[in-house]
Amino acid sequence: MFYFRNSVFKTRLLAIAAATVLISAVVGAVVAASSSGGGDNEVRIIARLTDDGRTEVALQIRDADHAWGEPVLPLHRFLAAESEAGRWRSSSSIQIEDSDGVDPTAVGLTATAALSSPDGEPMGEVTFTQGPRGVLIQARVSGLEAGPHGFHIHETGSCEPDFGAAGGHFNPTSAGHGPLHEGGHHAGDIPNLIAHDDGAGLADYYTEDVTLASGVVHSLFDADGSAIVIHDNPDSYGEDAMAGGRVACGVLSLD
Repeated sequence: MFYFRNSVFKTRLLAIAAATVLISAVVGAVVAASSSGGGDNEVRIIARLTDDGRTEVALQIRDADHAWGEPVLPLHRFLAAESEAGRWRSSSSIQIEDSDGVDPTAVGLTATAALSSPDGEPMGEVTFTQGPRGVLIQARVSGLEAGPHGFHIHETGSCEPDFGAAGGHFNPTSAGHGPLHEGGHHAGDIPNLIAHDDGAGLADYYTEDVTLASGVVHSLFDADGSAIVIHDNPDSYGEDAMAGGRVACGVLSLD
């Protein structure tokens, strides 16, 4: 039996022990994952102590040269394409930045953009709900001219001092504009919003081009956030949006 007089060392030893228990609970899942789709590469879970004394659990993959790669922290756990919704598995065949899934801890997150006119009048709101593969966008808007209106996610979470502060369309992949563009479309391109004679516009739209999860290129909550903008004219869906002026704007905020 060993006795420790150094309380800091003892605390760290206990933290490693706790991490070991956690590892034993999940290592079976990791081994199964590597054998079911990970090719010949080995996968392991490691526990380490951070500078501030926390225990950190991460995933590592051994490459073809038998060298262990950089640890993948829990923030970057993604679903494989064949994973069940709400569950994650890791495999050496998954490219983290290209995964079509999201961090399961983000599933169920909601965000809202409260819209207003250039004069500050309320014009409804747009809500985002994160699913295991993409985001459901729901618009409930008022005060519009009857007819179709360009409806986009913009790259900067600001509507001040004017709606120009929202910048251009959210476009993390530097794609062309509009679904009719042969090179793809902006992640922030959304189908036109149709307003009725009473000025009310309702829309439900699902997209896999954006996420509320953090730490990935298509996250709407990057360093400067995102905004929702409604335009005066309909979007052309082509290379030139031709949507005209900005009649409503709202900054997207996590609920």
